[in-house]
Amino acid sequence: MRRNLTITIQKEISCVLCAAMVIAAVGCGSNDTADQASGDVAEVSTSESMAQAADGEISYTVHMDTSGLDESHQISDTLFGLFLEDINYAVDGGMYVELVKNRSFEYGMEARDAQLHGWEKTDESVEFDVTDGSTDGTALNEQNPQYAVITNPGTSSVKPYMGISNGGYIEGMAITEGASYDVSFYCKSQDETVEQVYVTLCNEDGTVYAEQTVEGITSEWMKYEITLTASATANKNVRLAVEIPAGMACFDMVSMMPRETYQGLPVRKDFGEYLEALEPSFLRFPGGCVIEGRDEESIYSWKDSVGNGLTFTINGEDTVGDVATRPQGKNIWQGSKGNPYYMTYGLGFYEYFELCEALDCMPVPVLNAGMTCEIQSPFYQVYSIASEEFKQYVQDALDLVEFCRGDENTTWGAVRIAMGHPEPFELKYIAIGNEQWQTEYHQHYKQFVKAFEEAAAEKPELYGGIELIVANGTVSESEDGWNYLTLNPDSLTTLVDEHYYQTPEWFLSNTDRYDSYDRNSQARVFLGEYAAKANTLDAALAEAAYMTGLEKNGDVVAMACYAPLFANVKLNQWQPDMIFYSNDSIFASANYYVQQLYSTNAGCVSLPADLTGAEEQTLYESAVCDENGDVILKLINVSDQEMAVNVKLDCGSMDIGEFMTEAEVTVLTGDDEKSVNSMERMEVVPKESTLTVGEHFSYTAPALSLTVIRVRHQ
Repeated sequence: MRRNLTITIQKEISCVLCAAMVIAAVGCGSNDTADQASGDVAEVSTSESMAQAADGEISYTVHMDTSGLDESHQISDTLFGLFLEDINYAVDGGMYVELVKNRSFEYGMEARDAQLHGWEKTDESVEFDVTDGSTDGTALNEQNPQYAVITNPGTSSVKPYMGISNGGYIEGMAITEGASYDVSFYCKSQDETVEQVYVTLCNEDGTVYAEQTVEGITSEWMKYEITLTASATANKNVRLAVEIPAGMACFDMVSMMPRETYQGLPVRKDFGEYLEALEPSFLRFPGGCVIEGRDEESIYSWKDSVGNGLTFTINGEDTVGDVATRPQGKNIWQGSKGNPYYMTYGLGFYEYFELCEALDCMPVPVLNAGMTCEIQSPFYQVYSIASEEFKQYVQDALDLVEFCRGDENTTWGAVRIAMGHPEPFELKYIAIGNEQWQTEYHQHYKQFVKAFEEAAAEKPELYGGIELIVANGTVSESEDGWNYLTLNPDSLTTLVDEHYYQTPEWFLSNTDRYDSYDRNSQARVFLGEYAAKANTLDAALAEAAYMTGLEKNGDVVAMACYAPLFANVKLNQWQPDMIFYSNDSIFASANYYVQQLYSTNAGCVSLPADLTGAEEQTLYESAVCDENGDVILKLINVSDQEMAVNVKLDCGSMDIGEFMTEAEVTVLTGDDEKSVNSMERMEVVPKESTLTVGEHFSYTAPALSLTVIRVRHQ
């Protein structure tokens, strides 16, 4: 199959600069770099005597001349990317900027108080109910059936305005003094008793941070939009209230979003900036188990996430794919009664593709294969390949291509254009299923392949070039995807999606995992999920050591991404995670900085290197070159002792004078192997220094550290 076989294919290396100059090249400059443990300037020697290490000393020789290197040294230009799954409250209540929980009153029985969840009456005399308007045609639209009905009995002489208020997700809302917040809501007064709505941004103790009165309420649904500017900074007990004078009014889609977001998208600014700093080459979304679901209701629907293309007329204007038309989804991760996990789809596929554009990375969507998650499903659902339900899942996959690539003459291309994106979205890969291995999955997958082959033959301008990704089970030992391809080769499947979460020790002992993968296979590896099961320094360094093997086998491993990405600091379903957040703060784990140092120092060619004298499995290395001609060395010292390394840059036919003599050094380390980052204390962060280098130099790798040395080509 794929192990214990290496086939070398002689082929021109694609790195333009390397091919032209026959020299090395290495990745982008890091945003965050690190000092040596001993000071700001790295220890250095350029003495000729360093060329030959004494017995027991560590000698590291990097062969920089790439002439004669075969394809096995080529590194994928999409090697390091991101995986975003809506787990750990990553999207609603996190990355998505909406501050109002249950804004459309669509929550169900999984939530405390069901449809009323998240809302409180501002006075006990208020009558507050939720109505299903689908029965009598009074709903905002057919995909958003429920709405709130509020009655102010007018019996209070102290409080003329009364209504309901919302405190937001998990830790509640957070506001910043001077910041603007866009508030919108749909409202009508069917009995025409209410003409005003009083909107306040307030605290439970009665403090008012902003207020505004909205006029012109009518008997028909209308959308009202205002901007509130906070008069103070607060992150506890903040609430948005909508209140009315005596009478009855109906509300739906009550929303509050900060004006300042990431790149104008409905993405929290700090979230987007942390992702941007990783310089990802791709983004896999939206899952993960999320796309499988526990039951039919909780299967992620990309069409629901764009409102199923419904045209919605409000205030005399037509919209398509508006968030008010997106049916609420139920997340597989569920949550608790106090913090149920529903999906507004406010960040849907349209926004995910836009986010990929903002991050300048390739989108890698994952779609359901016509079956629920066997592990989490109370009643495992598998649709027969002859059923209309299964055929619809296949059609949904085909329609996604049309949504991304189609013009105004196609059904789903017209939806994208009407939503505001006339140019096509980039789309190359589609993953079918997640962590699935069953015989029925492979039967389903085969039908997707057949459908895409037929579509490409019929409409090559639309479906040509689409490549599929097959799942490969749930553990590192899984070979189901590879076995399937051996028996069922096709022309479209180019990646096998491997997932595994293992101990740090496993990662350290498996850095050579991909050395013997079959380089003649029709597919390459997509390492779609992996982590060393902790956010401690030793786990992060184990991942860093493992990533040296990914770089050295960058011809076999096409893409790799850590998982999961985001987690709320106080409430989550899975650890470890890369980035942690609260309602007003965010911080990166040690694992995040490992990923950043690799992705911002990526290469196009893996350079041969010899490391001798180091104790086994204590020092790990990789050397790469990038399109700028830089040489980048990565050294991971997982021991509790510093290590002096004698380095030789073997230039071959090259001239060492082509490179700058001052290298940029980044070190990531901490006080001990269990060092972790937190809101209160960042113990593991990269620091920068410089190092004088030449054909021969020495470097002392601090204990428990990842070091990146960039030698720039002049």
